[in-house]
Amino acid sequence: MEKKQGSSSSKSSGPQRPSQRKMIGAKAMRINEDEGARLVGSIVEKGISGKPPAPSSAPQPTVLPFPVARHRSHGPHWSPFGSKMGGGNDKKGADNSDSDDGEDMDLTGFDQIAAFANPIERKQKKGLDLSNWRELVPNDNSLLPAEKKDKVLLAELKEQNNKGKTTENADKRKMSSYAALADADVLNPKEMNVESGLNSVANMELDKLDPVPDIARAQPEIVESMRPRLVEVQKNQGQVNMEEQSHMVPGSENFGIDQGSMTLESQIDAENRAQLERMSHEEIAEAQAEIMEKMNPTLLKMLKKRGQDKLKKQKCSGSDLATNGQLHNLQDENQLTQDTKGFSVMESDDSHMVTETASKDAQRGQDNVALQNSGPGNSGLWNAWSERVEAVRDLRFSWDGTVIENDFGQVSKTDNNSVRSGYNADNVTERDFLRTEGDPGAAGYTIKEALALARSTVPGQRALAYHLLASVLYKALDNIHRHQVGYTMRSVNNSGVFIDWEAVWAYALGPEPELVLALRMSLDDNHNSVVLACAKVIQCILSCDMNEYFVDVSERLATCEKVVCTAPVFRSRPEIELGFLHGGFWKYNTKPSNIFPLSEDIMDAKSEEKLTIQDDIVVAGQDFAAGLVRMGILPRIRYLLETDPTVALEECMISILIAIARHSPTCANAIIKCERLVQTVVGRFAEKDKMGVYPSKIKSVTLLKVLAQSDKKNCIEFIKSGIFQDATSNLSQCPLSLDQWIKSGKENCKHASALMVEQLRFWKVCIQYGYCVSYFGDFFPAMHLWLNPPTFEKLIENNVLNEFAAITTEAYLVLESLARRLSNFSSQKHISELVDDDKETWSWSHVGPIVNIALKWMAFKTNPDISRFFDQQKELRAILFTKISTMHMLSSVLKRVTPEDTISLPESGGLLPGLPEFVSKIGLEVINNLFLSFPGVNDKEYGTDPSAGCSFIEELCHLRHHGDYEISLGSTCCLHGLVQQVVSLDNLIQLAKTEIQTPSFQGHSFAKEGKVLEDGVLKWSLIELKTGLITFMKLVTSEWHYLQSIEIFGRGGPAPGVGLGWGASGGGFWSKTVLLAQTDAELLIHLLEIFPFLFSEDIPLDEDMTFTIQRINSALEVCLTLGPRNRVTMEKALDILLQVPVLKYLNLCICRFLHLNKEIKQFGWVYQEEDFLIFSKMLASHFRKRWLCSSSGQKASTKGSESLDTIPEDMDISNTTIQDHDCPSLLVEWAHQRLPLPVHWFLSPISTIHDGKHAEPPSTSNIQNLVKNPTDFLEVARGGLFFLLGIEAMSSFLSSDVPSPVRSVPVIWKLHSLSVTLLDGMSVLEEEKSRDVYEALQELYGQLLDESRVHRSTKPMPETGEKNSIEFLRFQSDIHESYSTFIETLVEQFAAISYGDLIYGRQVAIYLHRSVEAPVRLAAWNALSNARVLELLPPLEKCSADAEGYLEPVENNEGILEAYVKSWVTGALDRAATRGSVTFTLVLHHLSSFIFEDDADVKLSLRNKLAKSVLRDYSRKRQHEGLMLQLLRYNKQFASPQPEWTKESETEKRFRFLTEACEGNASLLKEVEKLKSSFRQDQ
Repeated sequence: MEKKQGSSSSKSSGPQRPSQRKMIGAKAMRINEDEGARLVGSIVEKGISGKPPAPSSAPQPTVLPFPVARHRSHGPHWSPFGSKMGGGNDKKGADNSDSDDGEDMDLTGFDQIAAFANPIERKQKKGLDLSNWRELVPNDNSLLPAEKKDKVLLAELKEQNNKGKTTENADKRKMSSYAALADADVLNPKEMNVESGLNSVANMELDKLDPVPDIARAQPEIVESMRPRLVEVQKNQGQVNMEEQSHMVPGSENFGIDQGSMTLESQIDAENRAQLERMSHEEIAEAQAEIMEKMNPTLLKMLKKRGQDKLKKQKCSGSDLATNGQLHNLQDENQLTQDTKGFSVMESDDSHMVTETASKDAQRGQDNVALQNSGPGNSGLWNAWSERVEAVRDLRFSWDGTVIENDFGQVSKTDNNSVRSGYNADNVTERDFLRTEGDPGAAGYTIKEALALARSTVPGQRALAYHLLASVLYKALDNIHRHQVGYTMRSVNNSGVFIDWEAVWAYALGPEPELVLALRMSLDDNHNSVVLACAKVIQCILSCDMNEYFVDVSERLATCEKVVCTAPVFRSRPEIELGFLHGGFWKYNTKPSNIFPLSEDIMDAKSEEKLTIQDDIVVAGQDFAAGLVRMGILPRIRYLLETDPTVALEECMISILIAIARHSPTCANAIIKCERLVQTVVGRFAEKDKMGVYPSKIKSVTLLKVLAQSDKKNCIEFIKSGIFQDATSNLSQCPLSLDQWIKSGKENCKHASALMVEQLRFWKVCIQYGYCVSYFGDFFPAMHLWLNPPTFEKLIENNVLNEFAAITTEAYLVLESLARRLSNFSSQKHISELVDDDKETWSWSHVGPIVNIALKWMAFKTNPDISRFFDQQKELRAILFTKISTMHMLSSVLKRVTPEDTISLPESGGLLPGLPEFVSKIGLEVINNLFLSFPGVNDKEYGTDPSAGCSFIEELCHLRHHGDYEISLGSTCCLHGLVQQVVSLDNLIQLAKTEIQTPSFQGHSFAKEGKVLEDGVLKWSLIELKTGLITFMKLVTSEWHYLQSIEIFGRGGPAPGVGLGWGASGGGFWSKTVLLAQTDAELLIHLLEIFPFLFSEDIPLDEDMTFTIQRINSALEVCLTLGPRNRVTMEKALDILLQVPVLKYLNLCICRFLHLNKEIKQFGWVYQEEDFLIFSKMLASHFRKRWLCSSSGQKASTKGSESLDTIPEDMDISNTTIQDHDCPSLLVEWAHQRLPLPVHWFLSPISTIHDGKHAEPPSTSNIQNLVKNPTDFLEVARGGLFFLLGIEAMSSFLSSDVPSPVRSVPVIWKLHSLSVTLLDGMSVLEEEKSRDVYEALQELYGQLLDESRVHRSTKPMPETGEKNSIEFLRFQSDIHESYSTFIETLVEQFAAISYGDLIYGRQVAIYLHRSVEAPVRLAAWNALSNARVLELLPPLEKCSADAEGYLEPVENNEGILEAYVKSWVTGALDRAATRGSVTFTLVLHHLSSFIFEDDADVKLSLRNKLAKSVLRDYSRKRQHEGLMLQLLRYNKQFASPQPEWTKESETEKRFRFLTEACEGNASLLKEVEKLKSSFRQDQ
């Protein structure tokens, strides 16, 4: 043992290596053998020593920090410079440094002598010496000497390694090569090709890089001498695309592994490069085209995909190298890795589009067109989003969540960034105050490093890691919700750098960091600080605070009866049976059955073994909250609550439970079924009942309320078990006076108010189900204090007005729910027949006193204490929401007085027999408090005297434009309640049997007020209500596009499953902007109902016509604004749009439009009254069943499953039923419904396929119930065509600055819908009226197509300044990827049943338009040619759109030109030439222009190939002589005139082109001469 100790000491302190590497700032220490052994104590080997240990001295001060994280995955706790921090440590070396008994040794003094230890000598393996790369491309382009020199140098390298040079020299050479590579100048994109080979070495993983390649040991002078020649080679290569250059790097992922194969590949690559150097740009382009032509498209696609995968692997391996501290400076200089980083951090943000951002960041001071073309913008929006998220990998964050700025730009070669570049996930626990010069967080942490720190063995480091993650996520969430809804915006930090917080949020919750797994494991930690920090992160991820704020605002509005679930969802894919229209059913990201993989009754050992953690991670990647539930977070929360946690931890746990309960009914049911969980929460609530009010107590009541909302059964169980009584015990206690409540203090008032609000909401939920109505008598004494207007001065003085108003608001909302439980006033004797046995009703005896109290809050003008809040607008928010709840309560009472069925009223005049006294009181308050302006009644106070102020409705319209969000929202809801109240009041008075008996108070007469009530309140205030209608029509016009801009990604937004808004910009569908827009839309529908559409046969005035068109357009905008909980309002909007008077107005718009548009022929017929009735009935039925039906969904499997269930895109929706208004749940699921509607929803009547052969299989899309029989289908299609033309004509009369929903639909969808209609046959075209309407739509969309084409050809793209692409009708890209199959089906139908119908042929010919993308044009041409129906298409002058759109620009797509020639050769065009079809005109124009025009862009090889084909065909088929002569004589219609001095005989030039195309072929030249002779004879 002593011998071992001695040898160990000699190795550590021996003088074998005089020049040792020193740490920066450290002084040399001289320690002998004995002193080294006595630093802390003698080193004792594992086992029993025969010699007793010598007495040890006191511990000496050392530089070793305490505590130091020791974990088997971390390796040695001290990493000297150059090991892990500085690079140069490979995996094998690290393994050799660990001994078996290292864990039992006292390493206290290890770090002091580490600097004097000898470096481990690694076994050198032969590798490729790249130091002679300059000779691989010599000036004379000779490769043979380079090959020989390569082998010689490899042999010399082997000999040098065997000589055993000193480690000092090797280390110096290695470090100098690193420095040389790090100091290298940044190459421009044209210089990247060869040096990408160098960079590929830096992009390899460490486990594949053993030993370090020879390029890492190259001398700096060799690398510098290589550079001029490399630059020269790159300049000679010129136009090679960056992406193609990156593919040309030879086998970088296998570099250094298979030496023999790599040498051969290097030789081949060098030969290819030399050949490319000798070729010109044109020759390279022609060779590339020839290769692409000869390759199979499928093989080409596969190779491109494989190349992209290789690039991704190189990037990933490069990031791994950077993480381990290897060649980091070189990577910072490498521009190949800068493209993705630009997506998350930019120096400028001039556009919201990702493609613009990518192009601007990729330039870095230079135009990089190749990178723009290969950027993510061209590969789809989702790919661009993936690039943005991937860029977050390298971002570093400080403790407060901000991004470290030094890591955004490139590291200059003068900066010393070695310490920063050496930090990675493996050594993250080694950062301390001494090693980081007093600031461990100065370098920042990546998200993966923070998660690695969370796995430390030191509790403080674990807690610190979660605090860092919580700061990052809170900052990301805050910045996301500050953005505007629907736009990809970025936040700017103090230095002007833009941060992509959406990408940060998505990456943190993505599958790669595995955050959910780390959080779930940390909840089982033994240290409370770690558990609390972990709970804070989960609370942030689930957006608990923002969720609760959003729900709190929603519940105070009184218009939102149900709460929307927060579970992430995605749209089902478009189906051919539904015309490929978007807006499919929403489905959960993860199936409910995946949340519970196995039920307890069938759990066994075999099935449990098949469940893996990876399955949990997959579910969590789809849905974060569902993944936590699957991982068993609920039993763990129960355990933590049972162990008497701290106040903060208990509050976090209950907040997490609330977020999970709001997720979906499945997760709420999981909380209910978790054994003892609810009982534990209720038990802790009871324990703290005597201790005062705590936040956790308030949240416990909220949890019970949410669970009751999720299922009616839960509510019943809470009532039966006494949980409801325990949770609301405060409401039945002896009430306090106002002074006592104020004296309790601001904090107590705040908590008491919040608790009482939640208790009242819990009670309201039970009332909505029909239960606990009888508790009114017990709770009313405690509520009475809050129902009366208080002394506002005391509340304002003690700053508790908001707390008091919150209780008052919720108390009146409870009374509003109780008013809904009133039996109808006119049928009280039939109460037992109208009410279910298990539901309770409220008594009318309580209504009168409650109304009298509520009227005190109605005093807008008569009560100065209330009116001053509106005059001064101080503390207005609290009073405004109180008035909202009061007005809605009174409105509900008036609705219960109104008869449900006016037909069943008494026969004596059909009027209401009598009214309660409070009805007239409400009417008088409306009039006297200037809720509306009534001319002649209150002129003395309003109108004639401007100082008296405006009416209440004008005041609310003004407040709607207030800058404060809640005031704007409250003013809209207050207007909503006022309108409902006035409408109900007016209806009641009109139904009254006798004149209104207006009461007299204090000798005051109300004769004028009685006159207003008798004539009708609405009649006296139509002008003011019309002003309010116009105001909100303008608001909805400016808001409806918000919801359309949210649906970008397939699965619930950028980051699915993260609570509020799914991580979408501005909060997505849960944003305040969307809530305000939907509230405005609901009010607008009520205002539209006040102003009925009355159609007169007389020609209406222009002003009336304009107002009617604006109202119809507003109803269309409302349909695009409403969400899943606005279904009732959506039905009202459809009723407004589809009523007969509106359809008549649309018909009038059609007549005016056709009269003004002379290019569309007039109709020779008129629609009758019966037609409008049929259209109204059929369209209403279709739209309801198409867009408002709900799918049943797939029930969760009760037997469980052993593997994850998939989410079928075509889930069975056969059980489509209209949603029941009396739903057993107060939660609204996003899943199983279609709202919000897509912008093209009104195209569905003509986009639904009825024919059974097209609707198979029925299990995937059983929509046959949309129409019962073919006759109904025809009527729906006819009605859809009329409705479409009507709203198109109507939108043409709107101002150009008004964003019309009809005009916002791209013309591609409109053209596509017309084609879908024809898939069911000719029935639509056989009926005269529908045929004319169809033709008018064709002409209209042809005009829109021409306008778009001209606009795009003249307007350049803002980001590049170049012209827009002419192919903007991207059917395959925008509608469906299999659109070619749709075209083939359409052509088959055209060939089978059309008999050359002109209208049908025009619709098919539109797919040959030059604006249609090339794949679709090619598919349409091939289908027509194969079916031999090219001649059935109409002539060019009879097609839709201008002829120039079909002919210009000249076709340059090789596939389409070859298809033209193929049809020419096979004879498919013979009859088309005879009939003058558009197909033959297209062939003549494009072939003549391509073959006979002297255009530099024309491919010479392709031109010769096409010319040879037609000449050979001419030689074989003399009957085609006429076609050839037409080809030669064809004059281009839209050719630009040439100067006189450049003109050549057109005939001679064309024959010259044919002669050149023959390329000396004698037989073809002979045919050209024959053709010349025929041409002269024909003249």
